[in-house]
Amino acid sequence: MPSICPICEQPIAPTAVHCSVCGFPTDLAIEGLKSIAETDVPAGAPPGPAAVTASPPPVVAVPRSAEEELGAAISRDLRARMELVRGLGPGPDVTAELCQAALSEAEGRVNEALDILRSAQQRLESQTDEVLRDRVRLLGERRATLERTGVRFAVGADLARLNQAIADGEREEAANLLVTTETRFAQFEADWKGLQGLLSEIEGLRGEAGDLGIPLGEIGSELEGIRMRLSEPSVSEDSLDSIVQEAAQVLMLLHEAIPSSLEVELANAESRLDRYPEDHPQSAPARRLHLEASRRLKKGQLADAIQSVRDLRAELVELESHPVVPPAPVVTVPPEETESEMLDRLLKKARSLAGRVRTLPPESETAHDAAVQIREATELLRARQLKEADLTLTRLMRMLSADPTEA
Repeated sequence: MPSICPICEQPIAPTAVHCSVCGFPTDLAIEGLKSIAETDVPAGAPPGPAAVTASPPPVVAVPRSAEEELGAAISRDLRARMELVRGLGPGPDVTAELCQAALSEAEGRVNEALDILRSAQQRLESQTDEVLRDRVRLLGERRATLERTGVRFAVGADLARLNQAIADGEREEAANLLVTTETRFAQFEADWKGLQGLLSEIEGLRGEAGDLGIPLGEIGSELEGIRMRLSEPSVSEDSLDSIVQEAAQVLMLLHEAIPSSLEVELANAESRLDRYPEDHPQSAPARRLHLEASRRLKKGQLADAIQSVRDLRAELVELESHPVVPPAPVVTVPPEETESEMLDRLLKKARSLAGRVRTLPPESETAHDAAVQIREATELLRARQLKEADLTLTRLMRMLSADPTEA
């Protein structure tokens, strides 16, 4: 690889593909040096051994003509403009014309090289303008899409500046404005998509909670305020970010208001189910729905918990429409249980329930919840809180009876 360009005699980097000044291909540099060396041999002189093996004489710098200087300037300009276009992505490329012009100049056809470079310059300018206009058109379409989905992006002034820069031929300024505006669009669209997801979740929870008659306080007015802000003539990035924060706050309020109401309703439903014996077959579906709703509520699955409560309501209505009259019980007055006797009974009850828990599938939700309640009952027994322990064990017994997976 030669270190000097045979055309403009400027240094060439070892890894360069073209001369950085005139654009001459480095692959042809050796041939160019040979042709220059051959022109220094006197006409008719036989090429002796010394001429073949000796190093070529030093190349004497020859001042370039005005046409060559102009060609070099156009080449530099073309390379700078191609770098600008490459910053926008795939676009026009005049590398082939630069190589062709370099070869023509190397062969002495300077005027032909200038014609090639001028033609390449016109094509690059025309295609660059076309790329810029196409990208601006796409930005307009993206802005229209945002408007159709419910928000007007405050980017009109930047688009006007961009169009004016293209019309004035300020391609570098237009390219920089285009990159900045496209970045703003991408961020705005991402934030808008996230806000749409928040609003969809809010509307869904709000509608389902309204169907159940759950009071939501000022959430409705907060949501209306968000809708009014989105309907403004233009929404900036900062405004959209503020709206996103407001929507997140509304969703948090929903996640606080709905669970408390569901817990109250589930407690009332449990009291209504207590009227039926544990082995009452008609109440088993309602007990399963009650257990399912409680689990979903603990996991924060509000939409699913609301649906389970809705189904539980319907099941309870159906169950209570066909009351079962139990046989008249034989009234017996049990002797008053001493604390020691009650503790002994509860310990036996806990051991019995623990044995039933061990028969459950280890990875099931019922097994996990039952283990938690067994531990809670054990702690209550250790603290001699016998009534609370009895209630916990009774609740565990009901849960096991309602779960179809219990062996």
